[in-house]
Amino acid sequence: MSTSSNKQSTKSMDIENNQQQTSEEIVTSIENSLVEHNDKEMKENEIIIYEFHFPVDLCGRLIGRQGVHVDYIRQITQVDLVVRDDAVSYEKQVVALHGRRVDVERAIELIAKRFPSDRYPQVSFSPINKKIILRQRAPECVPIPTSAAQLYLPDGIPTEVLVTSVVSCNHIFVQQILHPSYPELTRLDNSMSVFYHHTEMTPLLPRPVQPGVICAAPTQAGWFRALITVYNSNDDMALIKFLDYGGYLYVNAGSLRVLRQDFMIIPFQAAEVYLDNVVPPDNQEDFTPESIELVKPIILGSSFKAIVTGYHYDNTPFIQLTKRHGNSRPVNADIQKMINSQQQQQQTPLAVNATVANTSLSSLPNQFEQSVSDVSTMSSTSNSDS
Repeated sequence: MSTSSNKQSTKSMDIENNQQQTSEEIVTSIENSLVEHNDKEMKENEIIIYEFHFPVDLCGRLIGRQGVHVDYIRQITQVDLVVRDDAVSYEKQVVALHGRRVDVERAIELIAKRFPSDRYPQVSFSPINKKIILRQRAPECVPIPTSAAQLYLPDGIPTEVLVTSVVSCNHIFVQQILHPSYPELTRLDNSMSVFYHHTEMTPLLPRPVQPGVICAAPTQAGWFRALITVYNSNDDMALIKFLDYGGYLYVNAGSLRVLRQDFMIIPFQAAEVYLDNVVPPDNQEDFTPESIELVKPIILGSSFKAIVTGYHYDNTPFIQLTKRHGNSRPVNADIQKMINSQQQQQQTPLAVNATVANTSLSSLPNQFEQSVSDVSTMSSTSNSDS
């Protein structure tokens, strides 16, 4: 009797142990699956640069008429695609893809579909160098670096732009009006204006205020994303740059608010650029306020095609503007002619010297005031058009 009872007890323990082992195996299996899933997700979300050579005689087909195929790939995959000269060979160019690993792979698939190997055996997608992993996107929400969230003009590709701010005759801000994120800007503006309407319910910036902080800034037209470039603790004033419409403005730091994380959902839209070959007239160190007022209505709020021609030592691009339709004559040349013509019409050398002397003292604040006026005008136009 005792022996039978012991056997039953041992059997029950074995069953219990097996059940416990089975449960542990299931838990372990689930944990392993989750780890593999997370690892796969993190790998797919890695931000990489992938470069490969491409035959120069096929680049026209790759880019498409007026860049239509490149724009299509960018829109479908959200990848930055740039075609540039190879430093060694004249027979091939370099195609650079910048984005999430999974999106880059999708972009390569689209290019391969346009250039099937049986018809274009000379096309190879072998990387020039090992893929460069710039950073990884963690699953949780993290602050987005300014460099990662800023839209830049692509090298060597004409891009349709809207001039949204004129700081000086050759210093402007532009938006890429065909970029997939551009239509979302109006919705963002409206959401920010609603949220920050009751300022007493929104947090102030932490003190001491630090340059490089992205914040929400008020204007007469609403609230906009801005970057603090300079802070003066003596009078609690900050110089800010508007990140979606461009322009600079001195403001009381107490008026700025912490930017909510979900308002970082789209890239900063305004690209800061210099107009190539637009310079002050002879005997002048800078553009006069009169010259700025002359040029401003010609380009502000107008759309052009822009192409990057080089870079300033501070990495700000130089661009050439041309009209979107019809004559492809550079707009830069017309602007320079207008400035030179105005200079020639000055009545006396005394007037010219007085203007130059006053420019160094008064033109900078005036330019900042013009910039914020541009923000108000362009944001209002954008909202009404939508």
